[in-house]
Amino acid sequence: MSSHFLHDFLSPKSIAIYGANNTFGTTMGTMLLIRIINSNFKGKIFPIHLKLDTVLGYKAYKTIAEVPEVPDLVIIVLPPKVVPQVFKECGEKGVKKIVLISGGFRELIEDRSNTLTDEIIDISNSYGMRFTGPNCLGVYNSWIYPEDNGRLNTMMWREQSKRSKFSMASQSGTLASQLWLDAEYPDFSVGKVISVGNEANIDLVDFLEYFKDDEETDVIGLYIEEIKRGKQFLQLAKEVTLKKPIVAIYGGGSQAGNRAIKSHTGSIAGNIKIFDAMIKETGIIKIDYIEEFLDICSMLLTPNFPYPKGKRIGIITFAGGPGALIANNAERKGLIVPEFSESLQSKLKSMLPHTASWSNPIDITFDMNIFNLYINFPKILMKSGEIDIIIIYGAMGFQSMISLEQKNNRVSKHIELREDMRDRIDDMDKLVITPTIKNSQKYSVPVIYINPQSYANPWSKKIREHGGIVFQFWDRPVNCLAKICDYAEYRRNIKLKK
Repeated sequence: MSSHFLHDFLSPKSIAIYGANNTFGTTMGTMLLIRIINSNFKGKIFPIHLKLDTVLGYKAYKTIAEVPEVPDLVIIVLPPKVVPQVFKECGEKGVKKIVLISGGFRELIEDRSNTLTDEIIDISNSYGMRFTGPNCLGVYNSWIYPEDNGRLNTMMWREQSKRSKFSMASQSGTLASQLWLDAEYPDFSVGKVISVGNEANIDLVDFLEYFKDDEETDVIGLYIEEIKRGKQFLQLAKEVTLKKPIVAIYGGGSQAGNRAIKSHTGSIAGNIKIFDAMIKETGIIKIDYIEEFLDICSMLLTPNFPYPKGKRIGIITFAGGPGALIANNAERKGLIVPEFSESLQSKLKSMLPHTASWSNPIDITFDMNIFNLYINFPKILMKSGEIDIIIIYGAMGFQSMISLEQKNNRVSKHIELREDMRDRIDDMDKLVITPTIKNSQKYSVPVIYINPQSYANPWSKKIREHGGIVFQFWDRPVNCLAKICDYAEYRRNIKLKK
């Protein structure tokens, strides 16, 4: 992707920055430069400051003209009235890429005399420069040094523990930088994020063009307030969604939302019906809530995640209430909870106690054979061809229960592990999770585990370590699966037409 002009925004070898000083908490530029330094950026840093000789330990320069080389990227955090002059000086230096953090441009809708946006567009065009913003937070790239943990970070409030192949372009700086703070999502990391701001020079079409062929991007996230080049976006999105899922949040549609967007970036939000029609035509996965956005992106990023071949869901539960709620919500969301065939029911019935139910949901209450819950029944359902998705409720960790009992002397004196578990208790995750994950990939049937002990529970972590998808409760995964099934169906239909 080095041939695309956005490459230098995400992978510069040198950065010049306006607006940083040595006093913590006084300027946004200082905070931004601290993030760059702390992210182990390995390139050259050139602070530009009219009065200071050094900024955060780096030699400072009075003007961009004094910098000993042409920086790959210039970041500007200055009052808007001086920005046109800085743009001109950058153009004369030979700079080609600028991140304009500063606000105070098109979003000042009441100031009819504000022509700053037109001025910087004209200047950038005359010098052949490209810039993101204004009114943005910059970029994040955990792939800048693929061999180690160095990053380029101008905006993240929390460094990601690892990198992923999730990339996002956002017309909101907050959504671009602060979605990743929640400790509930310790395994969901990001790869590349770009805050696009007012899109005075570079827009969502440019970013889709870049992400479309980027080998470090498998899933694309968008936060959209306005689409400038509608026809180009429509055509490009159709091409992208056949290769990679696009998960999008739309900030407009309501009267209040449109009003907020206009004051936020100066954008003119569109009609929600038009936007929904575009979504349906392109196969973009439209999301209304941030939690659902993170859930779906996390699910799609799971290694070897098999797209459902249909909407038939099989439910395995060790409690009747959750099974009923999963079934109800699934049907409300457009999924199908089929009653199993007589032959399949007969097979399941022969393996279950008389207190169980085997028609779908499979309620295995009082069946203490954990291998049925984790391995046997999922495999039977996959091989039957009667379902496309499996949800397992009750995937709870039992090691913590055993260790708790062992601390209780009154119990530990008498407790004895089952023979089939005695020598394998420490490797139970490998015994019960790995086979089903392999079968999930073999039969192309996604499996979702529900562990009410919480997402951060050690057993939940074990499931995720083996490539499983786990939630604490059942509403969220069902809601996600309904939208993923629609996307999978869109891809199948488009390929059939071709």
